[in-house]
Amino acid sequence: MLKSPSAVIEKLQSLLSPSQVLTSAIARYAYANDAGPYLLIPEAVLQPRNETEIQAIFRLATESNTPVVFRAGGTNLSGQSITDGWLVDIGRYWRKVEVIDRGQKIRVQPGAIGGLVNGHLQPYGRKIGPDPSSIMSAMMGGILSNNSSGMCCGVKLNAYHTLDSIRFMLPTGAIWDTSQDGESERFVREAPDLAHGLSDLREQVRKSPALSKRIRQKYQQKNTIGYSLNAFLDYDDPLEILAHLLIGAEGTLAFISQATLRTVRELPKKATAIAYFSDVLSACESIPMLIEAGCAAVELMDFASLKSIRGLDGVPSELPLLLNSHPQLMAILFEFQAEDQAAIDDTVSQFDIRFAKKMATLRPIEFTQDVKVQQLLWKLRKGMYPAVAAVRAKGEAAILEDIAVPVEKLGPAILDLQALFAKHGYANGIIFGHAKDGNLHFVITQAMDGPKDVHKYARFIDDMVDLVVRKYDGALKAEHGTGRNMAPFVETEWGPDALGLMKQLKQLLDPNGVLNPDVILSSQLAIHTKNLKDLPIVEEVVDKCIECGACEPRCPSRDFTLSPRQRIVVRRASARLLREGHSELANQLDREYQYSGLATCATDGLCAMDCPVNINTGDLVKQLRREKTGRFDTWCARQAARHFGVIERAVEFALRVGMLVNQVGSNRAMPLITKVLAGIIPQFPQWHRTLGTESLPRSLDSLQRAEYLYLPACMSRMMGGTAHQLTRVCQRASISLHLPTSLRGMCCGQAFSSKGYSDVAVEKQAEWIERAWKLSDQGKRTIVTDLGSCSAFLQRGLAELDEPSRQRLSQLRIMDSIEFANDVVLPRLVVRRRLPKIALHSVCANQKSDWDDKLMRLANVCADEVLVPHAGKCCGMGGDRGFANPGLVMSATADVRSKMDSAGYTHGYTSARSCAISLATSTGRTWESIFHLLDEVSR
Repeated sequence: MLKSPSAVIEKLQSLLSPSQVLTSAIARYAYANDAGPYLLIPEAVLQPRNETEIQAIFRLATESNTPVVFRAGGTNLSGQSITDGWLVDIGRYWRKVEVIDRGQKIRVQPGAIGGLVNGHLQPYGRKIGPDPSSIMSAMMGGILSNNSSGMCCGVKLNAYHTLDSIRFMLPTGAIWDTSQDGESERFVREAPDLAHGLSDLREQVRKSPALSKRIRQKYQQKNTIGYSLNAFLDYDDPLEILAHLLIGAEGTLAFISQATLRTVRELPKKATAIAYFSDVLSACESIPMLIEAGCAAVELMDFASLKSIRGLDGVPSELPLLLNSHPQLMAILFEFQAEDQAAIDDTVSQFDIRFAKKMATLRPIEFTQDVKVQQLLWKLRKGMYPAVAAVRAKGEAAILEDIAVPVEKLGPAILDLQALFAKHGYANGIIFGHAKDGNLHFVITQAMDGPKDVHKYARFIDDMVDLVVRKYDGALKAEHGTGRNMAPFVETEWGPDALGLMKQLKQLLDPNGVLNPDVILSSQLAIHTKNLKDLPIVEEVVDKCIECGACEPRCPSRDFTLSPRQRIVVRRASARLLREGHSELANQLDREYQYSGLATCATDGLCAMDCPVNINTGDLVKQLRREKTGRFDTWCARQAARHFGVIERAVEFALRVGMLVNQVGSNRAMPLITKVLAGIIPQFPQWHRTLGTESLPRSLDSLQRAEYLYLPACMSRMMGGTAHQLTRVCQRASISLHLPTSLRGMCCGQAFSSKGYSDVAVEKQAEWIERAWKLSDQGKRTIVTDLGSCSAFLQRGLAELDEPSRQRLSQLRIMDSIEFANDVVLPRLVVRRRLPKIALHSVCANQKSDWDDKLMRLANVCADEVLVPHAGKCCGMGGDRGFANPGLVMSATADVRSKMDSAGYTHGYTSARSCAISLATSTGRTWESIFHLLDEVSR
């Protein structure tokens, strides 16, 4: 047996690879947190690529008696994806998705994000049954292992009921796949002890009428407490029983490597409305009517939850007034879904006739069928937990509980919960949930600074358990899993017979107890009060983060160094360590953070789009970069800004030399040379495919005649790629455009702002505004810019600008090239031919500024088929960040080439020269400006 931890780790590194066995301080602390209220620091983070490597992990874990916990998206809320043993990250290499039978089924690996799985099904009008609020960040491993449901899923369309087949590995390393013919017979033949043991458990259940009745009763409502005992009643075959026991088992019995789910119809037409009520009971009295009317979703929100979102973008305009005038205000967000427009109109009409006037609403019910408005309403509802967590007092933890009670008892249950909040001093407690299923979520916030705080939480949980189980005979966890949060109360809800059955099951499948110990079943009666996580105050820009992980899928550096959540988590870990007196470890984290946290963040800000409370972790990085800059650094940056024209010439000269070297040698010469230099000089810019430079074209029109003023961004001036095509297209469209002959040194300041030199950025932006003011004849001519991030940066303007500059900026009409192409050029341009296939990449600024639709419209006019292989994501260039960190670009765009190649696309277009460079480098394919496309189709 291997006894030394270091010897075990060395053995792991030999069986996997050192890069797949993460033991650095920053990796261990970055992966330690999930979305729940608990914290354990793993001994190592493992990132296996295949089943063989997982078999090695199981073997060594058994030999060394080391706990193994599988983690997918880390959106768990009950403490089921943390450990002080080995944390196995399956979100990295287990992302394959395969559509089967034209969308009737879908095969997934556990690292595939639920929302992206639905993206694969969208062309077929299908979706997976489970629809958790976190579906855009939750991965299939968690959705399966927690038996997730959601707003429309109910108890019939969850993972358990839509499972078609499953491939899994037991702690012994044995692999079973229920999609294979003859697998049940092989299971009985090759694993007779397991097969007979499962059959014995099945017979124990079926020979107990009381237990069988209890199981049937429990699963008529949402319930994820304990193991899925209904499998013993629903299936006869031992392997099928086991397959369904794994759904909801939270990784305590086996590793799920693949599953095939039957899909459900995605009804395309929807009508959504919010109904307001004066109190809890009047709202709950309406729920049976909404169920009878056929609502697909019925979401209840109490006064406190509504108050928590009143300041967020997109909140209905009437909400603040209603909150002020009704201190017990309740709201129900509900939605009808149908196959076609006629059906949805008829449904709404029938509802108005039969039910609307019977509901005691404060205002007449108004439906919306506007997709964007609907998406905004559901984003508010789905983000309710993070929203209320964001308004908690600094340093307090936010804890989300999840219960179910009979629908007819929903009103009294809410009142009882509110009374518990008052009894235990949780003044900010909120309640919301899936009313159609009697499923309530509630959030409490409190500090976790010592025994007194923990005792307060424990007393509340005891009272809550007593209320839900003994008064309402409900479920202590409806859809968030048992975890370690409710492990002590499994017997309370299920009784001793069912608990004994579950213990036998765990012993049968995991006799050494290496898989996720203390989750679902625990011998520690107070496990739910141990290792509770506090949230130290760090920087104000991110203090409201509750580590839910919604930000991670878009992040370009999440597979390279750290995700946005992890950047915040590590900052908090450092603060926690300093408070506890571990200064050496805290300093080590800070040193490792310089590269992983700061140098490799693209600061694209897309994380804010998915964050329910709009946290832009890029702002944190910029702040920390700013704090790291010394006087000398700032002086150098200021000199660079003041002599920016010289830098432009130097860059152009270097690019021409590089192009010459590649011509004389080969295209690999400059990449090799700069890679060697980067090994000597950290952060030395490296050569990318298609890098080059070109002179700007001559002006089309004189300044006096021109209607539009073209001011290319500094990157476009230095590296070319847009100006010639833009001016040529304008000539064809008879658009009068002036391009000043000398723009050297002109910069919007974004390059300095992203590096932390905020004062220098302000000076540079003020200088840009002054020159643009004069060139545009004091704002009379519209200014066209050709780099989306610069356009958005200028349109927004730096908050620290002096008042005269701010006034002038407000009068300047700045139009991004995408707006210009769509709104001005396209209506005047004759498109003479269409290309058969093109790929399209929308830059980060497009996504944040709502220019996506215009870019897609341009593409659809110019091509028969348009592929967006990197939808909603950053290419990793981050302005110039990708030049110094090419690994960031390669990681961010890792799947783009395969998507293009599999669909037969060889040419791509985007609206930023930097993004075109990064995509060309990573894909080996041609990527050009959108004006190259317009130029080509208008010849």
